[in-house]
Amino acid sequence: MLFIQSLSTYYEKQERSSEYARLRSDDLFRGIDCSKIEECEVFVQFLSLRYDKEKVSSANIYREQYKQYGESLFTEGIKDPYASFNKLIPFIRVFKYEEKYRIMFCDENVAWCPTKRTGHNEAFNDEKSLFYHKNRLNETAFILENNQYGRIIYNNRYVDPDNSHWYYGWHVYNIINCDISECKEKMFFEKNPDYEYKQLLDLR
Repeated sequence: MLFIQSLSTYYEKQERSSEYARLRSDDLFRGIDCSKIEECEVFVQFLSLRYDKEKVSSANIYREQYKQYGESLFTEGIKDPYASFNKLIPFIRVFKYEEKYRIMFCDENVAWCPTKRTGHNEAFNDEKSLFYHKNRLNETAFILENNQYGRIIYNNRYVDPDNSHWYYGWHVYNIINCDISECKEKMFFEKNPDYEYKQLLDLR
């Protein structure tokens, strides 16, 4: 079973200072309500966070969601980028090989995220791939064997399609390949990742 904790901190232009940047770089994991976890191929805890406008302090959770995925998750997606973004796990793709999981980072190419990532595309020459001959980042972050733990950190700039308001996102995925019986409230507090993959842009 693959367990993923997704932390997404959304912030405004005035929260780009070094004080807030330090808070973000230190905020790499949160606790888990293990009673919510159910047996499946991939289980994800999605946490959305934002800062208190009254003081400089760690971001607060304003939305928490737990989702189960079956084998249908193990795909590049479909041609409609918006459907892929909503049905899969944003900016990563998961593939299973026996007891190992390949975790890939890919640019979603959706309109509300103008910070497009181009460059290395592992499927560039694969005629059967959605990424065939696309100048779009699509590469393996790491492969997790049993009881291995990986972390992905990336950032983005976004624009609200309704009012054209700009804002930023700092995203962390903590990913572990383990049995459901090994899931604990503070399991990401207790060990360093075996792998860490970063995709950090210079956002202005």
